[in-house]
This record gives sequence, C-alpha cells and structure tokens, in this order.
Amino acid sequence: MKISKKHTPDKERIYVDHRFSLMDKDQVTHKSLKMISILIFIMLMCTAVSMLFFRIRMFESNIVMIYLLGILLFSYLAEGYIYSLAATVCAVILYNFFFTEPYYNLKVNNPDYIITFFVMFIVGFITSMLTIKVKKERQQVEDREQYISSLYIIGKKLLDVKNEEDLVRISAQEISQRFDADVMIQLYNDSGEIIDRYITGEDSFDGEIDRSACFEVYQSGSPCGRGTVLFGEAKAYYQPIMNMRGVLGVIGIALSGTGNILPTQVAFIELIITQIVVILERQKLNENQKKVQLEMQKERLRADMLRSISHDFRTPLAGIMGLASTAKDNYDKISDEVRKNFLQSIYDDADWLNELVENILQTTRFEDGRVKLNLEEEAAEEIITAAITHVNKHAGNHIVYANIPDEIILIKVDAILIRQVIVNLLNNAINYSPSGSEIVVSLYREGNKAIFEVRDNGPGILQDELVHVFEPYHHNRTNKEIYRKGMGLGLSLCKSIIEAHSGKISVSNYEPHGTIVRFYIFTE
Repeated sequence: MKISKKHTPDKERIYVDHRFSLMDKDQVTHKSLKMISILIFIMLMCTAVSMLFFRIRMFESNIVMIYLLGILLFSYLAEGYIYSLAATVCAVILYNFFFTEPYYNLKVNNPDYIITFFVMFIVGFITSMLTIKVKKERQQVEDREQYISSLYIIGKKLLDVKNEEDLVRISAQEISQRFDADVMIQLYNDSGEIIDRYITGEDSFDGEIDRSACFEVYQSGSPCGRGTVLFGEAKAYYQPIMNMRGVLGVIGIALSGTGNILPTQVAFIELIITQIVVILERQKLNENQKKVQLEMQKERLRADMLRSISHDFRTPLAGIMGLASTAKDNYDKISDEVRKNFLQSIYDDADWLNELVENILQTTRFEDGRVKLNLEEEAAEEIITAAITHVNKHAGNHIVYANIPDEIILIKVDAILIRQVIVNLLNNAINYSPSGSEIVVSLYREGNKAIFEVRDNGPGILQDELVHVFEPYHHNRTNKEIYRKGMGLGLSLCKSIIEAHSGKISVSNYEPHGTIVRFYIFTE
C-alpha cells in the first residue's frame, strides 16, 4: 500500500474545458457579477454610440443595429441563454427610454414603436441564441478533442503499468491533474481486503463519514458521497471500479469548497474506470495463464519424474534382487569372500537408492515451496568433512581429499542441505571421472563469501551443455563409456538449495581437463 502527497504536474498535462472546473457557490456568484458588469458596460457603450448617432440625426434603424450588435457581442462573451435574454430586454428598454418619444420615459406615444420593440426583441434574442449555439457547438468539438487527447495520454501511460501499484498511482495522478482535486484510489482482493491504496494531495478521505461512504460504495456498487443522496455531507465523491463479477475498487475525489461533481466529470471518470478495469482484467488473465502454464509444467515434470524413477529404480532393484536370490539359492556353495562381495554390492545399490530417494523428496519439497531452512551457525570445514566421510564409503578407487584453510570459516546455513549439495557434487565427480582419479574439495574466503569448489579430472562438459547442467533430468553425455546411473536431479537440487541460502552456483571446465563446480555462501 502506498500513499502519496502533492504531485508535480507532468509536461503532457492537457487543460480540460471549463465544465471540468469544480466551482462552489462563491465562484458562481463571482461569475454572475462579472457577467452583469460586462452587460452593463456593453449596454452603456451601445447607448453612448447611439446618442452620438441620434445627435447627428442618423436614422433610427442605425441605432437599433447598434443595440443588436451589442446583444451579439455580449452573447458571444456570455455562457447561457439567461444572460442573452437579459441583454435583449435591456437593449429594448434602453432604446425605448432614450430614443422614442416621450424621451427619458418608458411610455410610448406612437403605437408603431410597439412593433419595432417586438421585432427588435425577437431578432436580438434569436441572433443571440444562434450565436450561443454556435459557440457551444464549437466548444463541444474542442471538448471532444480534449477528451480524446486526455484519454489517449492516460491510456498510453496505463498500457505501460506492470502491477496494481503502478496502476492506482498513475490513474490517481492523471485524474487529480485534470480535476485539480485530491484523488484516492484503492483496490480490493476477493476477500475484501485493501491490496493497493494511493492518494494525491491531502488525505481528505480518512474522516468517519468518508470511510463509511467508501465502504458503502464497495458494498453496493453505487456512487456515494458529495453530491449524492447517501452520505451527501462527505468531503469527497466516491465512484466504484467494477466489472461483471463485482466491485474491484473505489475512486474518491475530494471537491474543493462546497461544489458538487458535474455530470461531465462523472462521464470522464467512468471512461477512466473502463480503462482501469480492462488493465486489471488483463493482469488477472496473465496471472491465470502463468498459473496454468506452471501447473502444466509441474505435471510434465511429475510425469517425467515417474518415468525416470521407474526406469532408474529398475536396474539397482534388479541387481539387489538378483544378488540376494543367488546368495539364498547357493548359500552353502559360495565362499565367505563372495558373500561379502554380494553384500557390498547390495549395500552400494541400496545406498544409491537411498540418496536418489532423498534427492527426489528434496526436489519435490523445493518445487512445492515446503522447505523451511533450519539455519544455524556452522563451521564450513566440518560440513565438508562430513560430506567426504559419507562419500568415501562408495568412492572406490577415487581419491577424495579436502583443501581447507587454517582459519575457521563460520556460515549460517542448514548444514544438512549444504552437506547434501557437496555429496551430490562429489557423487557426480565420481560418476563422471575415471577410476583412480583425484577429486578435490576446496574452501576459501573471498570478502564476505565462503567459496566452495569441487574439482575432478574427468572429461569435462561440452560447451553447449554448460547452460543446461542445472536443469532437471539433464545428463552429461560427454563420454558415454563412463556414464553412470542417475535421474539428473542432483545439480538441479544443488541449485535450489544454494539459491535458497541467497548464494549462487556455477560450473565450468577445468584445464587441461576436468570439471569444477563452484558455489558461495555469505558469511555475514
């Protein structure tokens, strides 16, 4: 959740027409007084010019045209038919008062003037209405252009949003700039909890009445607050963000003074809400697609794992069963040395199955996110010693030794998992290096990192396979003659364990031949 204070208008801000202005009663009164002052000034000017024409004995029709010109000029400056009607009435009265007998009196001696007044009134009022209509139509065209420009800018910015936080921030800022008001946008999850909230300007939305109005909008899906029947005394007007499934969020606009929101403003907000809903639906659809793809991938991995398990378990199990059956059927005929060899083979296969099952269980736990690290401060060399001791049981003719510094390097890790990483790396080195070769486990400090290395002198890894070695079920096929059994989960599991400890693991070829796997754990 994020709350912002006053923002700085951006360079792309477009002025929205005068109907978007949030005007209170004082502003309306000021505007009316301004129009009245303009009307008085224009009528005085028309009267002064008409007096000049009257003194030089010009035709009365010219005086009538002067007043009609004044009506047209005021109608162009005014913004309503009431002002135009007032100008027409004033022009007729002034013409009657100053330029018809008896002068300086509203009485009319000549009945013909009645028709003159009537025609003057009709012509003046019709022409003023046509002027205002043309002006309004021109204003509507400009307004539509400004609407389109504003919506284009907002839509362009909203297309670039990456998450809900950016969505509410950009939307609130854009509405605030165009209404010159404080704006609040908050989104809800399916449980009705607020997941994102953004406020521009002052927080005028935290009062008890405004909180109730906002909650009512979320519950009912109908606008509430300032200018509505429900919670009309609130500081802000609240509009729901909703789709076919229900309310997704609420937009609040804190109006200045005592003014109420205008229909044009509501229409503009509804257009913005439509864009917000489209983006939310798009993000929801993308999330669902990712979940579906992830589930499909998990299902494929499970299927591959089951096939690999059934394939890789068959060989050692068949070996165990065959050796046990042979030893049972020929127990009296075979020597003790042969029995020991049988038992050793059975133990090796069973030990390999045990490690394979352990790798499978750990891999599934990491995939499901069910692994909880038991972090304790441990000596790194003790973890290495335990791993080498475990591997030496089936190392055969391979020589495994450690290169450990004199200083004690302490790391905060899950010792069992880190030991399993080293065991997996050593098993890979044993499986993919010739009999009698050396395998070295090194440890050293580099800044705040404890660096672990496992190096063998096997055939190495093909360059195009280096990027795939940490993928599940991948096998190194560099030398098929020394290829060993396995599901290809060892390095994938190592990568998951190291990354869970905020470390990093990498593999490279060692010159002149061999492979070196390196990973680090932070010491602090």
